[in-house]
Order: sequence, then structure tokens, then C-alpha cells
Amino acid sequence: MKYINWTVAAEQAGARLRQVLRQGYGLSRRQLVRLKQNPWAVLVNGMPALLISRLQAGDRVQVKLEEHLEPLPPEPIPLDIIYEDEVLVVVNKPAGMVSHPTKGYKGGTLANALSWHWQQRGERLPARLVTRLDKDTSGLVLAAKSAWSHYQLSQGGINKIYYAITRGIPHPLIGEIALPIGRSLDNTGLRGVNPAGKPALTRYWTEAAGESFALVRLQPVTGRTHQLRIHMASIGCPLVDDYMYGVEEGIVGRTALHAYSLQFVHPSTGDRLCFTSDLPGDMAAAVCGRVEGTGLLPDRDN
Repeated sequence: MKYINWTVAAEQAGARLRQVLRQGYGLSRRQLVRLKQNPWAVLVNGMPALLISRLQAGDRVQVKLEEHLEPLPPEPIPLDIIYEDEVLVVVNKPAGMVSHPTKGYKGGTLANALSWHWQQRGERLPARLVTRLDKDTSGLVLAAKSAWSHYQLSQGGINKIYYAITRGIPHPLIGEIALPIGRSLDNTGLRGVNPAGKPALTRYWTEAAGESFALVRLQPVTGRTHQLRIHMASIGCPLVDDYMYGVEEGIVGRTALHAYSLQFVHPSTGDRLCFTSDLPGDMAAAVCGRVEGTGLLPDRDN
């Protein structure tokens, strides 16, 4: 549960309460509907108030935002927590872990692990994942601890950087891929480049290249499903061991994609935060040449 308390400033005088909550505090329409349904959720000078009420300078406002989601069943799964405070948590997810329960994965997920982590600290919170990664993708995941912070983080803009190993070397070495993504024209069960799809933009930089492999840095400007995998495959450089959009060769043993960094504005403090996660061992081995035929950089262990 989160409380928003403030004293109405002179510049807010005359504005409707819902307008200030929407524009000043970033509450979503859904959150405003829930407040409307609970007459004691919004108090002005200690008394219940309607959201259409007009505020006066000096009014004392208290808004109670209740959680509407139940925590998932907690499971004692180890977590690599990069950062945590009262509003959010950043976790380094290993490859092979599903982010959230699905039809095929009822448990054993990052969300279940977070429920356990918070339970041990006396907190009963639903895992609100702001960013999600595919099962095979490793790296940073951002989760919020309340509906309010989830909405703020989702609306504030998150800059993400990934690293991938590709079969094939991009040409040019630095560039952009602006191709719409929708249902695949060849297989309706998959997504792919489709002129009728939604606009999608990926920026890429080739960090290192071998004879037929490359280490690339990727920035998804938009956030379409499987965008990075589809875009790289579209230029003839599918991700190594991508079973959906490339070929499984057993080089890394999973889709060679890692969420390297997250940058975003903290919803409470306004500070700009940046977190990074080094390449995991399986991808680093391929990059450093410890997997036969894939050396992109000198082996740093030698």
C-alpha cells in the first residue's frame, strides 16, 4: 500500500483533484477508477472527497493506493539483486529462468522468487515486472513494488542496451534497422518483419568480429516482441543458437542475448539511475574464443 500526502500549493488552487492526481502524480485512469470506488481512499482535510472536487490552497490531501494484485506463490529460488529500495528492485536474471508464470510454466519463475525474497523481509508484494526477458535471455530486469511505481516507471522511458552474438557480421558495422514487426508472413505462429505490422526501430554497433561471428551492442528504441532477434535475422545476422529465428548450433547453448544495461528516472527521487551486468560465462566463452571457431576477442585468461 502507498500513501500520497501533500498540501495544496497556490498554483494548484481551483484544479480538480483528479486532474492533480493524473498530471501531477502520474496516476493512471485505472487507478483513479479504483479510488472512486473506495470513498475513504481520498481524504481532503481529513474528510472523504470526490475526485471532481476543486482544491483550495492549504488543503491537506491524503490518497491511499491499495494493491489490487495478489502475490504469486513464493518459491525459495536464489536471486542476484543488483539494487533495491522501497520503490523498485533490479535483478540480474540468469538464462533458463522464466520471468513470469505462463501457461507452460506455472512456477519456478523470477516473479515467484521475488515473492519469496519479499516474504522473508516481512513484505507481501506482487511482483510487478516493468521489463521482461525471454527464458533464454540473461540480464537485468526491473520490477516495481507498487501499482503507482510500476505506472511511473512504465511511462518514464527506460533506455535498454543488450549484447548479442550473431552468426554473420552486420554491414555496415554500425547502423539502424527500421522494419515493422507483426505476424510472420511465412509462419503465422511466429512474429516477423511484416509491412502491416507495428513500427520498430533497433540501433546496433558491432563491437568485435571474427570470421563469421560478431559481438553486437543493441538498443531497442521501440519494444516489440522478439524485436532484436527478428531485426538481426532480417539483415542476415541471426543471433547464435536462436531456435526461432536462426539455427541451433550448440555454440552458446541458448539464444545469445544479454540485457546489459538499464537507465531510467527514479519515480520518487527523480534521480537518473544506471545499472549494468557483465556478459555471463556462456557468452563470454564464445566471445573470448573458448568455444572452437568463435573467437571474437583474445582470450583474457591467457
